[in-house]
Amino acid sequence: MTPSSPFVMIVDTDPGMALSLRHLFDVICGFSAEVLVSGDNAVTALEAGARPRVAILGKLADRDDLIARLQEIGGIFILVIDRQSSPCEAETAFLAGADDVIRAPFTLRELALRLRARIGIMSDAADEALLRDSSHWDSEAYIASRAGLTTVEAQIAHILISNNGEVVTRDTLSYAMDQRPWDYGDRKFDVHVANIRKKLTSVFGAHVTVNTVRSAGYVLTVDAEGYQNLLG
Repeated sequence: MTPSSPFVMIVDTDPGMALSLRHLFDVICGFSAEVLVSGDNAVTALEAGARPRVAILGKLADRDDLIARLQEIGGIFILVIDRQSSPCEAETAFLAGADDVIRAPFTLRELALRLRARIGIMSDAADEALLRDSSHWDSEAYIASRAGLTTVEAQIAHILISNNGEVVTRDTLSYAMDQRPWDYGDRKFDVHVANIRKKLTSVFGAHVTVNTVRSAGYVLTVDAEGYQNLLG
């Protein structure tokens, strides 16, 4: 990869799928990801020097041409999403040169586990713990994309959601986000959390709440109806 290259290039005309995948890599897994909406845009990025480790190709009219271009470059793992638009979609993707195919619908954790099995990513102890925790990956991505959270807001929301119902201190957020202790008086997390609260409330109402606990931190709670109801 070049220094400016994302780890994952996501090329899909379906914005919902693209946002969920970007949330998976950018926020949950900690890999850089770029979303492109056409094969032409992807080719332009490649010609400019982008060399992702993984290319995930979804709904595209010119998918086979893009696969051929990725193969010419070499060293890029090509994963195609099979939306079952034809009985032979998976076979066609493999014949075009895809390294693997995943059939929709799938969970984000299944995709992460598949990539670990294929190319060995997320193989240390911390990643193993994350992969074994099946809780709410897809719901988290759904919440973040529906509420229109920025990348930074989604990263903070990820930490809060991972501690659903428990207080998360500013120190915890600072170490996770900036790798340093929180400076007393720094209000940046207050600002981000206020924006997250406003966005979540506007979309989900009382189903998802974010509260500031005085002198302690923040707590995000998903109500008793649970994530599955939010996904409905």
